[in-house]
Amino acid sequence: MKIVKHILLIFLIFNNITTYAQKVSNINYRQEQSTIIISYDLETKTSCKISLFVSTNDGTTWQGPLKKVTGDAGNKIVSGNHSITWNVLEEFEELRGDKIKFQVRADVGNIETVVIDTQEWKVKNLDVSRYRNGDIIPEVKDPKEWASLSTGAWCYYNNDTENGKIYGKLYNWHAVNDPRGLAPKGYHIPSDIEMKILDDYLGKEITGYGMKLKVIANKIKEQGNEHWISPNTNASDNSGFNALPAGFRNIWLSNNFDGLGTTSIWWSSSYRVLGGWKYGGFYQLDSNFFSIQLSGKSNSSGFSVRCLKD
Repeated sequence: MKIVKHILLIFLIFNNITTYAQKVSNINYRQEQSTIIISYDLETKTSCKISLFVSTNDGTTWQGPLKKVTGDAGNKIVSGNHSITWNVLEEFEELRGDKIKFQVRADVGNIETVVIDTQEWKVKNLDVSRYRNGDIIPEVKDPKEWASLSTGAWCYYNNDTENGKIYGKLYNWHAVNDPRGLAPKGYHIPSDIEMKILDDYLGKEITGYGMKLKVIANKIKEQGNEHWISPNTNASDNSGFNALPAGFRNIWLSNNFDGLGTTSIWWSSSYRVLGGWKYGGFYQLDSNFFSIQLSGKSNSSGFSVRCLKD
């Protein structure tokens, strides 16, 4: 393949990203001078966001979303036959190698839920500041005040609103367990039994416990290294769950926050009784495994919440 300013031989591979909610297929490309034109078909229930990514090391790491693109990329792309034009040399000084791959990604965009087997999940972490009845849930930034709470509260990771825009809020167990209801109308916080249904479905064909944890993790993790710390090579998110590494708040940590980029923990509506105390259960996704935890954590921990449709 020849591109103006540099003569390069490029081996192109396109990955189809498929979920219940959206599907990209029939990807083809052609070169026109210093641009690459990618055509693709999109099937989606609602408009979504299309992005183009490139890897120069056979998918070990990804660069993007590519910005010097025109055509059918960006927000509010609907079902149909589409094409993207990438102006290569406006973005890269050169592009060379024999292990170059491209991805056309159909991200969740405006899609709010995804159906996985018999369940319908929200595709983003909860980000509300009021209970279902309208009462305010306070934001608590101070670590000492947070640790002493016996009522519901929320915070952003590192108390940074920019993190909230991506990952949603972190809640303590008291907010999850409040009778006024944390989940919006029509949804609820899943129990351990409901999490086990998801776990069993995604890992039903896998033998070996350790391998099952890894396979399930890759099926629910967001692709690429936009949010997950590299490498994140095996993540496919072919379930559409769109798990992001939101991190967590823990009063026992010196800096109070940890795990951004490597870990996400969601509260369960189930609880454990340990030593006479009731503790909220949770399920956890780390860089390479997913598990439903059978032991409680401190109710003062700050975890994400992912809602399930009633």
